[in-house]
Amino acid sequence: MSTRRQWLARAGGAAAGLAAWPAFAQNASPARASLAALQAHLRFLASPLLEGRETGSRGFDIAAAFVASHFARLGLQPLGAEGSFAQPVLLKTAKLASTPPVLRLWRGATAETLTYLDDFSTRPDLAATHSEVTAPLVFAGFGIRAPAFGLDDYAGLDVKGRIVVVLSGRPLQLPSEEGAHYASRLTKAALAAELGAVGMISLATPRSELVSPFHVARQYAGSTAMDWRDADGQGGQDNLPLRGWASLSLQRAPALLAALGRDYRQLVADAEAGKPVPRGELGLTAEMARDSLHGDTRSANVVGLLPGRHPERRHEVLLLTAHLDHLGRKSGPQGEVIYPGAMDNALGMATLLETATQLALAPGGLDRSILVAALTGEEQGQLGSSMLAAQPPLPAAQLMAAVNIDMPILLHDFNEVVALGGDHSTLGATVARVAGDMGLKMAADPQPEQARFTRSDQYSFVRRGIPAVILGPGVGSFNPQDDGAALMRDFRRLRYHQPGDDLGQPFHAAAMQRYAQLHVGLMQALATQAEAPRWVPGDFFGELFRRGR
Repeated sequence: MSTRRQWLARAGGAAAGLAAWPAFAQNASPARASLAALQAHLRFLASPLLEGRETGSRGFDIAAAFVASHFARLGLQPLGAEGSFAQPVLLKTAKLASTPPVLRLWRGATAETLTYLDDFSTRPDLAATHSEVTAPLVFAGFGIRAPAFGLDDYAGLDVKGRIVVVLSGRPLQLPSEEGAHYASRLTKAALAAELGAVGMISLATPRSELVSPFHVARQYAGSTAMDWRDADGQGGQDNLPLRGWASLSLQRAPALLAALGRDYRQLVADAEAGKPVPRGELGLTAEMARDSLHGDTRSANVVGLLPGRHPERRHEVLLLTAHLDHLGRKSGPQGEVIYPGAMDNALGMATLLETATQLALAPGGLDRSILVAALTGEEQGQLGSSMLAAQPPLPAAQLMAAVNIDMPILLHDFNEVVALGGDHSTLGATVARVAGDMGLKMAADPQPEQARFTRSDQYSFVRRGIPAVILGPGVGSFNPQDDGAALMRDFRRLRYHQPGDDLGQPFHAAAMQRYAQLHVGLMQALATQAEAPRWVPGDFFGELFRRGR
């Protein structure tokens, strides 16, 4: 039986045993988007029978078959291998071996061994089964070089052959989305490697503890790291020549900077405020070592094309994406636990399916074509989108813009829209127009510390020079009794990437329908307006990732 037929057979078997309906507040307002369809898609994709849809798992394959069957029903053109909707993604995997990683600090002849998961965490190495490095430590502030904003943490520092110590996060004067780029681990590591560093240690801060508490590292200690491979077996993501990497807890971080003679929390506060802080040699040498077990697996993006009908504009292609994967199953004190990923991202995928349905039914069709993609490997570092952006099934020059849907937190009757990435291109003006027609206001990112612009699949397309946007609800509500900020904060604190992100959450039906309709209206507007989306002239991302550079 072919892979595609196996997927369909699995999906059919799973459909017979779905879990109970989630708790919806039944107060939906009329809209073209079907609330019943959204609920049905969500109910299936977040079912425990799909076992958390982990990349490379049987549960993910069933979910992919489900999506492919909907694409076929809508009449989308398959853009995958051998006439299917599946774009194969070959994956290299790595897990930390049972031997605990080592991080030892030397001050002269005196050594201190730190405890894995109490004092520090690290990741498997996808490049080598054994990696180790011993080198002096040098502190480089946040580890950011941003000439456009007058920042250079490496000014006057020689880090060649050294392990760079950096603060997690960024100075607060950086704009939200540009700051998210500079604060990302990938950007910091790439710069350190370019300057000759051999390793990096990231220090937790009071602010980073609010966003990503260090103790969560225990949850991921046994997780599998992945990277997609091209036809030659080479890694698809950036392969950085850093032989050591670790993150230190907030309790252990101050000890590394003791030689600077500053209170740690005050030093961090000064750095975040853009004030000068001491940098340089720390009088310590770090010994870092880890063993990784390598393997291989495979997954797939599900890709289909809704062809445009305009003789010229149909060659201008818009991307509509959402990630299909989640965290799968993990071992806990009571045994194996499933992470259903209802909000993240079964709800986003349900929105994509209903949006694609309404677009396919649009009277007279659309001028531009739309490439609809259910992506794999987002939770592993945007692997599916990275591959799709690098190896699109259509000529790359035809890809005009991307609209990504990821983890809309739809728990209140939102009346505001946050368009991350919208200010960098003409996409923002189109979003504002469509939202305004629906009686919705535009709002700034209420949680800029989450750095969401670089943490989801839209950023893979931005890095290829393609304007992109991701929409979310703001904290405002049509219902004055709603506290949108508290509801969203509590989700992130209590259920994000936890087993509690399940169908038992009080999804707001009107918000679900409104959010889907917003995407229907946006994609229709983008597909029919006279000009294709483009970067704002001189934009930071447009220049940084300009095509043809």
